[in-house]
Order: sequence, then C-alpha cells, then structure tokens
Amino acid sequence: MKTFYNYLKFRSIVSVFVVVLFTVSGCNNQQHKNEIYVSITGDDSAEGSVSKPLATIPAAVEKVRDLRQLGNTEPMTIYLREGRHYLKKTLVLGIDDGITTSLDKVADEESTKAYLTFAAYPNEEPIISAGKPVNGWQLLQSHSELPEVAMGKVWVADIPEGLDKFYTLYDKKGRLNRARAAGFIPTKMGDKRTVYFPKGKIKNWENFADVELNIRPSRAWMINMLPLESVDEENMMATTKVSSTYAMGELAHWVHKKDGNSAWIENTLEALDKPGEWVVNSKTRKIYLWPVNKAEDGSPKGILAPTTSELIRVAGHIDYEGSEDKPVKGISFSGITFSHADRRAWTSNEDQLGWGMQHDWDMFDRPTAALRFRGAEDCEIINCKFVNSGGSGVRFDLHAQKNKVKNCEFAHLGEAGILLAGYGPGTKDVNHHNKIINNHIHHFSEITWHSPGIWAWQSGYNRIANNYIHHSGYAGILITNRVEPDRRINGEGGRTVRHHEIPDEVKKNTKETYENWKVREKYNHSRHNIIEYNEITNAVQLLSDGNCIYVSGAGTGNIVRYNYLHDNLEHSMPAPIRCDDDQHETLILGNVLYNNYAFSAGIASKGVNDIINNVIVAPRVAPRFGYISFEWVPVTGSKVYHNIIVSHPTGGNAYAERPKKDQVTNLPNLSQTEMDGNLYFNPVNSNWMDAHLARMQAINKEKKSLFGDPMFIDIENGNFGFKEGSPALKLGIEPLDISKMGIIKK
Repeated sequence: MKTFYNYLKFRSIVSVFVVVLFTVSGCNNQQHKNEIYVSITGDDSAEGSVSKPLATIPAAVEKVRDLRQLGNTEPMTIYLREGRHYLKKTLVLGIDDGITTSLDKVADEESTKAYLTFAAYPNEEPIISAGKPVNGWQLLQSHSELPEVAMGKVWVADIPEGLDKFYTLYDKKGRLNRARAAGFIPTKMGDKRTVYFPKGKIKNWENFADVELNIRPSRAWMINMLPLESVDEENMMATTKVSSTYAMGELAHWVHKKDGNSAWIENTLEALDKPGEWVVNSKTRKIYLWPVNKAEDGSPKGILAPTTSELIRVAGHIDYEGSEDKPVKGISFSGITFSHADRRAWTSNEDQLGWGMQHDWDMFDRPTAALRFRGAEDCEIINCKFVNSGGSGVRFDLHAQKNKVKNCEFAHLGEAGILLAGYGPGTKDVNHHNKIINNHIHHFSEITWHSPGIWAWQSGYNRIANNYIHHSGYAGILITNRVEPDRRINGEGGRTVRHHEIPDEVKKNTKETYENWKVREKYNHSRHNIIEYNEITNAVQLLSDGNCIYVSGAGTGNIVRYNYLHDNLEHSMPAPIRCDDDQHETLILGNVLYNNYAFSAGIASKGVNDIINNVIVAPRVAPRFGYISFEWVPVTGSKVYHNIIVSHPTGGNAYAERPKKDQVTNLPNLSQTEMDGNLYFNPVNSNWMDAHLARMQAINKEKKSLFGDPMFIDIENGNFGFKEGSPALKLGIEPLDISKMGIIKK
C-alpha cells in the first residue's frame, strides 16, 4: 500500500512539472512572438527571430502589422542589432501602429507602457540613417573654377541614383563642411530678394542653381540660407529665389560679428580650399570632395549622401481646421542613434512666406527633424542619440501630449535639438504636458545658427528639466509665440493664425500692453511651462542678441527656476535670462548667473514679471543698462525680492529703467515694483548702492534690503551656500545648490 501511495505521489509531481513546463514554454513562445529582430546582415524573407532576423526596419514594421491583423494585441518590440540601418525614405507610423485605447500607467509614474517599441539590442549600438553611399570616386585632374591649393586633391563622383539635391554630406566622423567662400558685408541696403555685394563675391558659376547665400539680413538674431535666382556681376547685384526674413543689408554697429562679415556664399568650387569640404552640381550630377577620411588609394572613404530630412514620422490623424485630432499613442524609441538626415532647404516663397515661427527660426509643421511626431500622445524617446545630422533632432508638431524625451544626447546637429510646436494663435490648444528631462544637448545650430536647444512654441504645461545645454549658435531654451492675431498673411507666422477662431475686435487691437495681452493670452498657448534645474553654458556663439533662456509673447504662468547659467563668454549675449516683448506673469526664481559676459543685463524684463531669489555674481563686465533691467513698458506690480547682486568691480547699475528709442510715455519705473529684501555688494565700492537705496526707501521700498558681502562658501568650486553670519541668511534668502542643476547622472 505504501508503494502504491508513493507511486501516486510521483505521478502527481510529474504532472505538475509537465504543466509548468508547457506553461513556461508557452510564455516563452508568446514572448518571442512579441519580439522582432532586425540585422543589417538579415533577410527580409526570414521569420524575424533573433537567429533569423529581418534585414530592414520597414519589413519589421510590416511584420508587426501582420501579427496585429492575426489578433496579437500585446505590446511588441522591434530590436535593432549593431550597425547602420539605412532608410531610403521616411518611415511613417500611423494610428494602427500604436494602441487605440487608453494606456495603463505602470508603477513608475515617469513611464508609460509602450505598445510598440523600437529598441537597441542589449549592449549594441544600432544607427538609423538616411545616408546613401557615394561610390566610384575619381581624382579630378583639373577644373577652371578650382583654386590652386586644391589642385590634385579633389575627387569627383556621380550623385547616387535616386537622389537629385541634398544639402549635407557625411563621412564616418560626421558632417562634412560644404565649401564656403570668404564673407562680405552688403554694400548697401537691398530688399528681401535683392542683395548688393562687393565686386567678385557673387558670380554666374557653373552650378549657379545649387549655390546658396548665407546671410544675416540686417538683424542680429537670425540667418537665412537662400538659393540664388540671378546675378548682375557688372552692377554687383544678385536676386534670390526665396525671400529673406528681413531686407538684406548691413548689420547694426553694435551687433557681434565673429569674422566681421554678415554674408557668405556656399557650394562653389572656387571656395573649395580646405580638406573636408565638398561641392555638389545637380546639373552635371557630380559631387566634388577634398577628403579627410581616405581609402588606401587616397580616394574618399565611407561617404554618405542623405535621402531625406525626416527619418521616421509618427503621424496621427490631423483635422487642421477642426477642433480635435486623433493621435498615435504608445510608440517608444530606446537606445537608438539617429544620424545622416538632410537639412530641409528653403526652395520657394510659396512654402516659406507666412509659415515661419518667430523670426523664421523654424518653419511651422514641416519635416525638419530626424524623428518627428505629428499628432502623438504617450510616446517616449529614452536613451537615444541624435548626432551628425543636417536638421533638428526631434520635433512634436500640432497635437502632442504626455510625450517624453529623457536621457538622450543631441549633438552636431545643423538645426535645433528639440521642438514642441502647437497650432498657431487661436483656440486649438493641443500641444501640452510633455516632458523634456535630463538630456545632453550640445553643438547644435551648426548650420542654421539661430536654432535653439529646446523650443516650446505655442506649447504649454511642459516640464523642461535637468538638461545640459552648451555650445549653441544662438539661444539655449525658448518659450514663445510672438505672432499677433493681426499679422499680415506673408509676415512671420501670418499663415499660422487661426482667424476663424479669433474675434474681429481682438484682431483690431493688438497693442503690446499688459491689459491688451490679457485679452490675447487665451490664444497664446505657451503657458505654465516649468523650466527648471537646467545648466546652460557657452551660448550665443555665432549670432547676437540671444539668451540662455528666452520667454516672449507667450502666455501666463511660465516658471524659470533653479537654472545654472554660467561661463557664457562671447560678447554677444545681452542677458542670460530675458522676458522679451509682450511677456507678462512669468516667475524667475532661484537661478544662478555666474561668470557671464552679459553686455546689457543679467535679467531683462519687458513686462510684469516677478524676479525672486536669483544670484547674479562674478559678471565679466558691468552691463550697459542694469543687472536687472526693466524695459520699454510699465512694470506695475512686478515683485523683486531676495535677489543677490554682486557687481563687477567697476560697478554699473543694479537696476535699469530702459525706454525705447525716443520713448517718453508709459515708461518702466522702479517705483512701480514691489521691491525688498535684496542683497547688494561691490567688492571695491562700499557706497555703490547708496543712491538707489535712498531713492527707494524714500517711497517705502527696499526697507529691509542690505549692502554686504553674501559670504558664499566657495563659488569658484560651485558652492553657492552661505557661511555662518552671512547677511543673506538674515534676509531669508534661499541658498542655491547647483549640484541639482544640469544632468542627473544615472
């Protein structure tokens, strides 16, 4: 009997083992069904398993779509193996590629459960690239337009089949510089399509249709790249095919110019005089290159020409005139590098006029980024790289909500890092509540110098935090709109205005006053953004009049807090933080401004904005106006509390009341502010603030404010805390910890 019971017990154990075995096996099989693998050595007719991978990303997407048709509703992952995955055209992901119901939040509130993930295979670094190889190089024997220094060093190849025009070129090290001639200054003011030039600077070259004029058109804050239409060499006048943003003429005397010039010609053999430079002639279908990365025979090695400006587009259903869109949901990208997309050039006025967002810093709703979301929710980009590309890294257009970009690197980009761009002025407010967190954004705006690191245009309630931004041509972070409802149709952003949603009485009165701004604010959707704990350095290196953080023509409730803005040393930045035209109800709190060459101000405010508990210390110069500058408009009710200003030894004004040129009414005045509890110090002049304090205390302001050494613990080593006995502690000023600002290391 005992033997019989032992037999039954043994059978029971075996049965359980078999059930468990089949259950685990079934789970594993299900798991593998939800994973598709892509290798550059794969085969698109394969099953897509780890041992039999597909060869291309589009084939993997089709495989996922087939599985969905068969009823698979589980989250799926496409794993990319090591190597360069070539896309010959934009890959478009639609609504059916994402989840069609609400996404469940997982335990980590910072994460969402992705429905379709594109991920790097563990410990590998796949690259998604638009670069098509250029082969068949031959040494150029001679050419009448080639300079003497380049003779015998330039190679020529045919433009790859399927390509017509492109504006960038790459080797294994990154983007190659297109040949640029020595610059010039326009000889007199032209108009938006006419430029006057010194003799010999523009000619009727063989590839004239491919030549571009790069010009700062009489303004400090931007640059245009314009194709040429005709040239009159005798009268030294050229006409462009596309209009510039402003009339083409000389820059103002105060504008920073690195080499003294404001216009340059690109893409002529005449200018090909350095290793790494190239020229294209689309008429003869030839590419010319002086290589730096060479094969054994000296010919160019590993050269790639881009096929598209947009690698992947996540595209929902956009009802442009209507009030509701249908977004794609639940697409994720993890651990992937995006490279070798082209710059999207201006080619016609029909495509450009009226579609430029503020100052034409970018074009509205256009494919200018390597990865673009156009109608998306709950999508994420994690641990990715956007490097060596001609346009921007990422943009979220029109409808974009609850998306996230985190722990990514953006480097050596021709244009911007990250763009959030909603609909133009009107009532359709659907670009909001996104997160841009802990990204390293550097050496961007390398082609279009005005492109920012991060820009929220008509986008609100976003959190932009712990990003490290450095080496920019212009600004670090922008929060703007600056398109008034009465903007003429071909003016900056004029075609983006949703006229059918804005009453005529609003359009008739767009004067930039606080009262009028309150009426228009409902149409300005860049509101309630939080810009916090970012670190920005080496900004505004190529243009002028830019800032680390810039807010202008936006809505209410934007908060700029706890940012570390330091070592911005170019003589081109007016102020590290600026609330520019038509900006009110912004809070500037707890920022550290250290060792900056800010020629105009430390913090500039053109409106009713609050400036509280900021530290301005070790300025490289005394600003022309004031360390805190109130400009152009009344600032009634602005709060100015608990700030520390340690001046340059030569002094300067703590505050400015700056009018416009010839302005005599509606001026900013310190008496309009609520000002107290501030700490001031000049290391060599103990009477530096006497006149200011006497003036303000006579009208019952600045009663508690003090002059004295803040007694920082060790600012040279980044410790902005206060020693015991500091007057800052007596005033209740919050010590600021810069170790929390910038990248949070994993």
